[in-house]
Formats: sequence, C-alpha cells, structure tokens
Amino acid sequence: MDQYDLKRSLAVYQIELSHHTIRNIVRRNKKRIKGKRVKRIRKSDRQFIDWYTSKAFEVVQIDLKYIIDQKALSATQITHIIKHDLPLYQWGALDVNSRFKMIGYSKEKTWTNGLTWFLWVTSWLRSHGVTTRIVYTMDHGQEFGGDCWYKIVELRKLLKGFGCFLIQNRKRHPEENAHLERSHRTDDEEFYMPRIHTITTNDEFYKEAMNYLYYYNYVRKHSILGRIPPCTYLKKVTTNINDTIKYVPPIFLDKVSVDLGPWSGYHVLAQHHLDLVFIIAHSTYLRRRR
Repeated sequence: MDQYDLKRSLAVYQIELSHHTIRNIVRRNKKRIKGKRVKRIRKSDRQFIDWYTSKAFEVVQIDLKYIIDQKALSATQITHIIKHDLPLYQWGALDVNSRFKMIGYSKEKTWTNGLTWFLWVTSWLRSHGVTTRIVYTMDHGQEFGGDCWYKIVELRKLLKGFGCFLIQNRKRHPEENAHLERSHRTDDEEFYMPRIHTITTNDEFYKEAMNYLYYYNYVRKHSILGRIPPCTYLKKVTTNINDTIKYVPPIFLDKVSVDLGPWSGYHVLAQHHLDLVFIIAHSTYLRRRR
C-alpha cells in the first residue's frame, strides 16, 4: 500500500485525515510499504569546453535568433519586417577564437533548416582550409534536435563523418554560448535597427546582410582581438585558411533545405507544398531499398 492507496481506503470508509497525518503514517511504515520505487537517473553534466586555449575553429557556437524580438526592435521596425515578408529567423555560427561569424536566414524554425545549417557551416569551413576537429556547442532548441534523443544521435553521426563533434549546453544557461549571444546585440545595433527600414524585398535584404557580414568579419574591429577584424586575426594565427573565407554569403535556408534531399520525411515545409502522391511513393521506395 502506498500513499494513494491509503487515501483511497480512507475515502471508502469515510475517514477524514489531514494530508500531514497521512504523510506521517506513510513515513512510519515505509519499510512495510511495497510500492514501486522510481529510481532517479542523474543526468550527466555538460562536457567542459576551454574557450581560452582553443585554436581557430576548434570551438564554434551555433544558435538561432528571433529577429523581430520586442526587446531589441521597435514596433514600427517589427511591423515593417512582417509587412514586407522578410526573414524572421537568423541562424548564427561563431568561432570562439577569432570571432569569425556566419549567418543564415529563414522564415521558419524547423529541424530541416537546422540540419541544413550544420551542413552549410561545416562545408564552408572545410572547403576553405579548416582541417581541425570542430566542436559545435548549441542549446536545446527544437530546431537543433531539442530533447529528442534520436535526432541528436543522428546529428552526431552526420557530423562525425566531417570530423566534427556536438555538445548540447545545459537548459537555461545562455552563458554557455556567450560569445554568439553577445554578437546578437551587435547585429541589432549595427544592422537591423539602422538599416531595416530601407529594405523592402528579399533581394535587398540579402545584399544588405552580405554587406554587413563582410563588414563584421573583415572591417569591424573587435576589442577582444586587439582592435583588429576577425579575418586579420585569422591571418596572424593560421596560414592554412583560404583568404576567400571572408566572402561568406548569408544563405537563405528554407528553399535550400527542401531541394537538398528528402531528409527522411523532414523536407515538407509549410511554404513548399509537394505532391502527396510523390511523397508516399518516394517513402515506399526508400523503405523497400532498406
């Protein structure tokens, strides 16, 4: 008999006892109670990451920023973004050592776009001379797998083939992605707030975002780097990286993630409706091949 069985018995015999009395009875007879005990599993702590001794691109922070945040932008700026159907989400990747930053955009926050973002960042770095083992740190957002263990397992398998490792930060600990979180404020103050009212189309948004990203990586001086831009710092600390890495484009993920592959069924986004018959036939074909 456990505490709930005791309460049920008291109700049947119409006996009234306070919950404090019931608690004390259960405590005194806990050795005689044969209820099922639930063993708590202690979750492992996040793996330690040494930011200060890491070399270029050994630790890269990944995050998603909601552009129309009321704490950052004014009501008129948010209205302007929605009115002209501009991207709502900014995907970020920042190297802890050099502060080199990559940016992507989308109108949806999806697991499909998250997969595409990891592939895009990894392919850009690998194709421009980054050969070191990359450790990605990210939060528990659903777009990065969240609490879904099999998505995290599959993502780690995918990245392992590119020589990368994945670490999830603890929940409600944004300071574990502090460098990228701080750069979001710079994005608001030096890009969105002064420039968003001049942008009315997605093509204009792309050009402005690319100009800003080039400015951030190649022109803007960072105090933590000794008042030099990230690309200049990279030239000082490494010679293997291709100089064209500074021309990184701000990729738009929504359509790319759909066209890139079936993603085991994750390729169907709201703004890209595909023929249902084709989807079913393709899924059946893949299952038969297995």
